[in-house]
Amino acid sequence: MKYFTKAILGSMSALWLCNVAFANITPSIGESTPENMTCHEYIDLNPRAMTPVAFWVVNKDTDYKGGDFVDWNEVETISVPQLLKICDEQPKSKITQWIDKLK
Repeated sequence: MKYFTKAILGSMSALWLCNVAFANITPSIGESTPENMTCHEYIDLNPRAMTPVAFWVVNKDTDYKGGDFVDWNEVETISVPQLLKICDEQPKSKITQWIDKLK
């Protein structure tokens, strides 16, 4: 019984620590969505994530005729390098403010 009680208390302590850790992380979840992302955060992304984020930014709220959109390859080869250059010069700005310049 003594070991059982220690095991339960140990599990409860571990669960409590996980809850505390998650509570500290929770406010930051969702703050770095492409809509709110700063250039500094964009530069810090894994390079594999840069094209999807730029694709989202370039194609967000577009009203092209016939449901067209900016092609993935075009975003990868043109928009990502442009956005990296802009973000290198102005790291505190939001990436969404550069949508018109990237199109």
